[in-house]
Amino acid sequence: MSGSDAYYRNSKGQAFENHTKEVFGRTPWGSMGLKFFDFDQDGELDLYVTDMHSDMTPGQSKVGSRNVSASFEKQKSEQWCSKEWGSEVFLTDKTNFIFGNAFYRNSDGKFREISETLGVETYWPWGVSVGDLNADGFEDIFVTAGMGYPFRYGINSLLLNDGGRRFYDCEFKLGVEPRTRGRTVITDFVLDCSEKDKDHPLCFERKGELTVQSSTSSRSSAICDLDNDGDLDIVVNNMNDRPQLLISDLAQKGTVHFLKVLLQGKRSNADGLGAFVKVRCGAATFTQFNDGKSGYLSQSSMPLYFGLGEKTNVDRIEVRWPSGIKQEITNEISVNRLVSVREPAQ
Repeated sequence: MSGSDAYYRNSKGQAFENHTKEVFGRTPWGSMGLKFFDFDQDGELDLYVTDMHSDMTPGQSKVGSRNVSASFEKQKSEQWCSKEWGSEVFLTDKTNFIFGNAFYRNSDGKFREISETLGVETYWPWGVSVGDLNADGFEDIFVTAGMGYPFRYGINSLLLNDGGRRFYDCEFKLGVEPRTRGRTVITDFVLDCSEKDKDHPLCFERKGELTVQSSTSSRSSAICDLDNDGDLDIVVNNMNDRPQLLISDLAQKGTVHFLKVLLQGKRSNADGLGAFVKVRCGAATFTQFNDGKSGYLSQSSMPLYFGLGEKTNVDRIEVRWPSGIKQEITNEISVNRLVSVREPAQ
């Protein structure tokens, strides 16, 4: 959980070489989740990384910007190291990491950190789930949050993608927050201050039963079309608490254009994990990477879901399988349906 991220490139299957500095530059110090996806539909996979460590820094808080000055980050890192790690400092260069979430835009294999411009900072984050929640053709972000006892409540974040230009916090507008009936606390544990737990610090000068509450907090999340109505829903798993089912009513409010693509590998793995899929609609191209990943220690259900915005016709589907096979499907692709794509035998 502690330590700046690193990128190792596979060198012809013989060794892994560290190329972090040249590809990513600075990286977060305490990451919890990441997701590669094409946020602006330019055909390149970008990278979003969530970092919880910044929120755990004693006496510090995030300032809403990832690209804060080097002097500020140096001051924060020195205070962190001095308070938490004593005289042993694990970083030789105290300005070589980012305190907070990071978003790297991919440009021909070079990644530029633009989290401040995109507005993707969140608090107490765990993993990242990505899906086109408003079916406009640009994938959105859902980030679970919270730490539970003895910390305060942290909201889950829903960041809507504004046409690949930036993201906007919409968790309150779309009904993710506040939780049902404003419920933010749960019973964490119960102490018997008269008998077995009488020496517990919380039982100081208390007798009888003591109920200790904590803030509820989320951990994992998955995005899928639970009710098969054409829009994406969210499943959230909570720490020591019941899960949340966040059901979208987008399809009931208007016309939704989408395409679901289910990959069935033959030479590659059965689910086509590692495949790149492009859906072409006239001049528009929607790109996804089939990694099966979602949230913290969780997975979104397949198939891939492509929101098409106002597009009502699909020209073709292109798949680049992990085996190296390239495949095109062009015959009679109608929208608002599931298309199964089977990998050719050779």
